[in-house]
Amino acid sequence: MFEISGFDTAGAVSLKRLSLAAALKKARELVEDGCRDVQIVDPNGRVYTSFEEQAA
Repeated sequence: MFEISGFDTAGAVSLKRLSLAAALKKARELVEDGCRDVQIVDPNGRVYTSFEEQAA
């Protein structure tokens, strides 16, 4: 399970997706919607944040 987290105007956002592709898609959507500090943590604990640059 891939966990996506970040912050929006209402507070913390925490979501889960079954695949990295789905998690990346959702993370990019969150960034485009104005969420900040968005990251993905994979089942092994690896943290992904590079998608933020691609969403700009």
